[in-house]
Amino acid sequence: MKKTFSVNLGNQVYYIDDDAYLRLREYLDRIEGYFSDQKEREDIINDIELRISELFNERLGIGKQVVTLKDVEEMITIMGDRTK
Repeated sequence: MKKTFSVNLGNQVYYIDDDAYLRLREYLDRIEGYFSDQKEREDIINDIELRISELFNERLGIGKQVVTLKDVEEMITIMGDRTK
């Protein structure tokens, strides 16, 4: 049994497994830390969250309601991670 969290991405609410949440939070924190300008960071994070929301919508549907670690890893593969 896993815990789930509700998160808001791109003005949409998603249920996400606890391990997936931690990985997503780590990814977004790293991106936020990459940009020093506050206004630039907010705009970029909003755009990124909208795209993540689109990707999660593609994976969720009938019979699937929770974002998993696999979904987050696939999203990161698509989005890329150049902040490492």
